[in-house]
Amino acid sequence: MPGPVRGVLFDKDGTLIDFEKTWLPGVLSAARALVKTYNVSADADALTRAAGGDPDQRAVAPGTLLAQGTAVEVAELWCGMAPNLPHPDETAAWLDDYWLDHAARNLTPVCDLRHLFTSLRAKDIRIAIVTNDAERGARDMVDALGLGDLVDFIAGYDSGHAPKPAPDMIEAFLNRTGLAASDTIMVGDNKADMEAGRAAGCRTTVGVLTGATPREQLDVLADIVIDHAGHIPDLLFQGH
Repeated sequence: MPGPVRGVLFDKDGTLIDFEKTWLPGVLSAARALVKTYNVSADADALTRAAGGDPDQRAVAPGTLLAQGTAVEVAELWCGMAPNLPHPDETAAWLDDYWLDHAARNLTPVCDLRHLFTSLRAKDIRIAIVTNDAERGARDMVDALGLGDLVDFIAGYDSGHAPKPAPDMIEAFLNRTGLAASDTIMVGDNKADMEAGRAAGCRTTVGVLTGATPREQLDVLADIVIDHAGHIPDLLFQGH
């Protein structure tokens, strides 16, 4: 990879955090819990399938709302299918709380994130986490794993920037740090991450295989595909 990279932007779920171990149980049980909580006469499994989940196969399809969307987008879909659910804002807040509780109890990093981030910072590389989860979820992860001193920027869908695939969160990081987009790379596990990186003008989009998107799809979406985020230093520093 020619020239120095000065900033690395990471998606969170499926990229830094193992999606299947951390999120999948909560993602697939959310609709059933929501319907039970609010005593709603709706087919919970139909809600799950409409958002991209398969309760029978215990899987989430890549590119769907449950794979890369925000709680607000899921809430809007489900409230449209079950109008007797609370207002989408209330439903989204409930989903955020439900999912973050599950994630906190099952938090599984894809690699030693402190070692990864320390390796990057040793080369004076700035680090950002840009996620379609709530900002609180990213900050909870950073605090739980003791990474606060290594992360320069955190943004979620509720941080005042349009969620991915829009480039807004990436552009906010560039504005905060003064870096040029061409000096950064975007690392993620799905289509929204790759589209956001390209829309922002990042030098390279890097796909990782720890999320819901299989290799054959990532090979088309990303400039480079690696097994997991822990290989980023090898990618950036090979030959140095």
